[in-house]
Amino acid sequence: MLTVGIKALKTNPSALSKAFDSSDKVLITRRGEPIGIAAPFDEQLLDLGFLRWIAIRSFQAGDLSLGQVARVFGKSKQEMMPLLSTLGVAIADYDLDEDLETLHLLEGH
Repeated sequence: MLTVGIKALKTNPSALSKAFDSSDKVLITRRGEPIGIAAPFDEQLLDLGFLRWIAIRSFQAGDLSLGQVARVFGKSKQEMMPLLSTLGVAIADYDLDEDLETLHLLEGH
């Protein structure tokens, strides 16, 4: 696996395509610390879990719904919730203080 610093990648982006041409993976670092991995596209990469990983990250970012991420896994919403919980992924994202403020405002009317 080739290692490339982010600054070197900015000045020489062709390092990625050269690595991909030889089917090599690239570990991208910032100040010597790993920040990402780049890999050449391969259908097996998707089949072996990358698509699922992307789906989970997209769900966490709010880009996919629970139903959409469940479809990627071939599961129902009910089956997906325990799996997300096992992975430490929050199923609901809400702000308790905001909800309490809303309730307080509603009580005043």
